[in-house]
Amino acid sequence: MNIKKWMWEIATISVVCVLLLNPGLVSLALFVDAVGLDIFLLLIEVQIVTVSGYYFHTWFKPILMPFYKCLLKVDPYFFIPTKDSVGKYPMILCHTVPFLMLLIIGVTVAKPVIDMA
Repeated sequence: MNIKKWMWEIATISVVCVLLLNPGLVSLALFVDAVGLDIFLLLIEVQIVTVSGYYFHTWFKPILMPFYKCLLKVDPYFFIPTKDSVGKYPMILCHTVPFLMLLIIGVTVAKPVIDMA
């Protein structure tokens, strides 16, 4: 027996029973019962991703773009790589953190002087 399958069936039954307690939600309970709880939650997730992507591109991205351009001028190693380059070279994500590469280069090049006397 697959315990994950049983857990999803129990979760679906419990969600449908809770939705049936409210007479206005009978149609929603029947829909969840028909498509399954996992597909229903996937549909909700797609809606959340779509709405958050819209608000990111219309509200947050225009606000953050001047900071991004300023960081490009100040930090020579800062850039946001493409998805393909991250897939080939995952360590390139170090460049997306502002001033991290400057700190790493500064620590590796500037060695502390140890006085043995």
